Amino acid sequence: MGGKRKVLSAAMAAIVLSASLAACSGGGNGDDSNSSGAPENSKPIIVNGKIEPAVTITMVRGEDPTAKFKNGETYYDNVHTRWAEEALGVKLETLWTSPTADTSYDTKLKLMLSSGDKLPDVFVSTQSNTINLFIESGKLIDVGEAFEKYASETWKAAMAETPEAWYPFMQGGKKYALPLLRPTMGTQSPLWIRQDWLDKLELKAPTTIEELEAVMDAFVNRDPDDNGLKDTYALDFGMKDALNGYPIGDSSWIFGLFGAIPELWYPGEDGKLQYGSIQPGIKEALTKLSEWKQKGYIAEDIALHDFNKVAENTASGKVGMLGGQNWLMVYPGALMLATNPTAMYAPYPLPQGDNGKNMRRIDNAHTGAIMISKDISEEALQAFFHYQNALYESYNTEDSFLFRGFQDGYDYVIKNGKAVVEESQIPGGKIPTMKYTISGAQTVFTSKLTEAALKRAKGEELTNRELASFASSGILAVDDSNPLEKITDAATLVIATQTETDVPNYFQGPATPTMTSRNELLMKMQMDTFTEIIYGKKSADVFDDFVKKWKSSGGDSITKEVNDWYVSVKQ
Repeated sequence: MGGKRKVLSAAMAAIVLSASLAACSGGGNGDDSNSSGAPENSKPIIVNGKIEPAVTITMVRGEDPTAKFKNGETYYDNVHTRWAEEALGVKLETLWTSPTADTSYDTKLKLMLSSGDKLPDVFVSTQSNTINLFIESGKLIDVGEAFEKYASETWKAAMAETPEAWYPFMQGGKKYALPLLRPTMGTQSPLWIRQDWLDKLELKAPTTIEELEAVMDAFVNRDPDDNGLKDTYALDFGMKDALNGYPIGDSSWIFGLFGAIPELWYPGEDGKLQYGSIQPGIKEALTKLSEWKQKGYIAEDIALHDFNKVAENTASGKVGMLGGQNWLMVYPGALMLATNPTAMYAPYPLPQGDNGKNMRRIDNAHTGAIMISKDISEEALQAFFHYQNALYESYNTEDSFLFRGFQDGYDYVIKNGKAVVEESQIPGGKIPTMKYTISGAQTVFTSKLTEAALKRAKGEELTNRELASFASSGILAVDDSNPLEKITDAATLVIATQTETDVPNYFQGPATPTMTSRNELLMKMQMDTFTEIIYGKKSADVFDDFVKKWKSSGGDSITKEVNDWYVSVKQ
């Protein structure tokens, strides 16, 4: 970065980081250790928002395959690490890196634990089994105590919006990892429909199941792609090995038309968690899917469709309708446009379900967690919170150019007093510096990001504070030269009209004992039964037998274990 460029003025640092100064002032009590497990040393001295002398935090990093570098920078030394040291007095020392795409990073973390190696001060994982191993090891601090002591009010407010994000990382009422929050608006499905097919056939988007079926019939039998062949799918979704978890080809909204979602745990009328796959509405949905398959509305080989297959079919221009997250037109939609420039998917609200029922899956509010070693010094612990607090203060600043580490010349350039984000305008290309942070991801304040995202989608002018919020998420503004980004925003607006239908997976704990021993059998039993019903090989009445067998084959035990966990984390 060089000494000539000042990424954060001392005066601004003093104002923005006052929360860190106040939080860290409650430091040691003179003992050798504190109850969080971290050794107690002297408090760091903070002058104008900067720790003096600088404090080192050791860490390891997973190599994000989408991360980019320029100017000879690396994970070890880059514009963000230099910013952290120069502006905050926090030196980020990376001990090693390893790829995440092939799970090498998590394998190396586990080897570090099993071999008894000294842990870095802080480290991140997005894999629940890895995080659980470290929690069980007893080598992590009680971060709940440290969070209450040192986190800024802004960070605390962000976490207070999604208290359930703590649940996967709790044991015995204590919190052992800091959740990495993510914005969930946009992870739900609207109904994506080929607008060009609707226009050609002079149809309107469906608002009921009956209208949905009329559109599906036309998409299969009235040659919407005008090639003289009956080679289109009215509807596509993923169901290979499972029915849930497909960001493209989501089927939750289909089952949700009948008041249930398979493979999710969510509260029943009594408030206890129930398993969606055994609810009565699933039988109704399977009956309808069997009918649709018989009529040719869905593919003959639907049981083999996974994310890649659905994306391939969509890109080939043969799918009339599907569920998918708000970025569907970016991928695989862009691939479709490459061969058929007049094709277009448009997002619509989900049609009203049976007796007014509607449900759809929404992603959970976390992607992983930051873990902190029990061996961390008190100074490094406070330095870590000082750093994280600074990132969260982007949600409070009115200065849209001081994005707390998201620097001019990387995420944006300043021209005529404004932040310009177009790739072509940034020398060396646009670089999302959020990927250089300790977490490798954005700092998320869900309500503020959602509010700003909806304003942006409506074409309203954003305040500097809202621009700063987008900066911390790696998105400063819509690139007007890319119409697909505008469709993503349009989808977000549509999704926002039906948020009352959103259902997350309420069970976020480690696999229960019975899950470990029986889940593979129960999932096979489910998929075999559901596939046989959809394919018309067996009557929908076999669903009732499946439910009984699921319960007696370990399902009842799993339900008790899941609810025991749910009660424990809510206390």
